[in-house]
Amino acid sequence: MEPHIAVRSEIIQACRVLTRLGLVQGFGHVSARLDDGTVLITPRKGLGLVKEDELVHLDHAGTKLNNGNPPLEAAMHLAVFAARSDVSAICRTHSRYVNVMGISKLPIEVVHGFGAELRGTVPVHNSPFLVTSGDQGHAVVEALKSAHGIVLPGNGSLVVGESVGDACVKTIFLEESAELQFLSRQLGSVQPWTPEAINARLQSDLPNEPVRAWEFYRTTYGLDN
Repeated sequence: MEPHIAVRSEIIQACRVLTRLGLVQGFGHVSARLDDGTVLITPRKGLGLVKEDELVHLDHAGTKLNNGNPPLEAAMHLAVFAARSDVSAICRTHSRYVNVMGISKLPIEVVHGFGAELRGTVPVHNSPFLVTSGDQGHAVVEALKSAHGIVLPGNGSLVVGESVGDACVKTIFLEESAELQFLSRQLGSVQPWTPEAINARLQSDLPNEPVRAWEFYRTTYGLDN
C-alpha cells in the first residue's frame, strides 16, 4: 500500500475513534508527518465528518499543496513537528476530564498502567486561547518540551505520537488518566507513579500494548461496520 494512502486511512480511522468515544464533537484535528517532511491534517470540519479526499496537504511552512481548508490551529501542529523529530502524528481533542483538570490548572500524572504510555506528567499550558500563529505555536512547544501531551486550559489537549495510532491511543489514555485523577481527588490525595514504576511498566510490554490497543479501537470504532 502506498504510504500516503495508509496514513490517510489511519487519520480517518483516528477521527472516527475519537468521535465515537466522545473525545471530540464538532471540533478537533488529527495530523501526520509524511516521509518527505510535509504534513497531512484534517480540514476545518468535525472529525466524524471528514473524508480522505478532504485532508489538507501542507509543506513545513504551512503552504497548501492541495485544495482544502486547514484548521485554525495548523500553526501549532507545524511548530510541534518542527521542534520534535520524534513526533510523527498529533491528535487535538476536547475531552471532558482533561478539560476539568485544565481549568483547575492541575497537570495530569501517570496514575494507572495504560497512562504509563504518556511517559510522565502532562503539563498545563498557561494560555487558554486557540493557537493560530507561529508565536503561539512556539509557546506551546516551549511548554510541551519533551512531554507526550499538553493540556490547553478550557480548550482540551494536544497529544503526540510515533504514528497516528500511537497518538490516538495516548489521547484515550490521557482522558482515562484525567478521569481517574479527578475521581481519586474526591477520596483524598493522588499518588502518581514514580519514574521507576513508569519505566518498569513500559519495559514489560512497550512494543505490544499500544499496538494491541490501536487494533481494538480502530476495529471497534474506526471502521465502517
